[in-house]
Amino acid sequence: MTKTIFGVLFALVLSVTSLSAQGTDPFEVQTRIYKAALKNYDLQTATIALYNMQALKPERTDLNDSLAIIYFTSEKYAQAYFVANGIVTADPKRNDMLEMVAVSQQNLGMVKESLASYEKLYAAGKSVYYLYEMAILQYQLKRFGECIASLDQILANPDAEKQKVNIRGQQSSQDVPMKAAAYNVKGICALEVNQPEAAKENFNKAISLFPDFVAAKGNLETLSKKSATGTTASKPATTTPAKPK
Repeated sequence: MTKTIFGVLFALVLSVTSLSAQGTDPFEVQTRIYKAALKNYDLQTATIALYNMQALKPERTDLNDSLAIIYFTSEKYAQAYFVANGIVTADPKRNDMLEMVAVSQQNLGMVKESLASYEKLYAAGKSVYYLYEMAILQYQLKRFGECIASLDQILANPDAEKQKVNIRGQQSSQDVPMKAAAYNVKGICALEVNQPEAAKENFNKAISLFPDFVAAKGNLETLSKKSATGTTASKPATTTPAKPK
């Protein structure tokens, strides 16, 4: 999650757990259970307590926020998507929940839907992080022209110099400057449209910005081996970006 969602999680936990825990009122009993479950990171019990609280006080629609965040934290993306999407449907200005929808859709393989959600987020705040996620999704949809256009916007944006993304491989992950990551993806796009020289140039730019960039170095090595044997360059596997640090 981004810092925005982490902040919401912290605020929501404080708001719910600060409720009165005195007496034997059923709602207060469930609140005590919820507090104890969160303290012990027992998210399943906390979820049950939240549903009981909602049943006892259906007017407390704010409890849906906590429910969505617990599902998201538990990586139960289908449930997180349905709850968060309901909140956004009721209040389209809830960009914190829209971000949760976008990430959940991404993890559920709802690529087109996730791209649409990130486009809304980017339109609302022009965050370079959302633009980067859009580029990755555009690549997955084989919309290479749009992907390159998004990457060029990132490379021209001074905010990208302050951002990092986590590139996850099959066995490891690595924090990478966003601009280096953008050049790497741009190189992969160049391979997709059979432009090996442009791909090589972009991989080298990625490595010049971040010499320890494992994925870019691997992509360049694969491209060099294919070129040396005179065969057509194969598409290097792209890694999945996580959230910025």
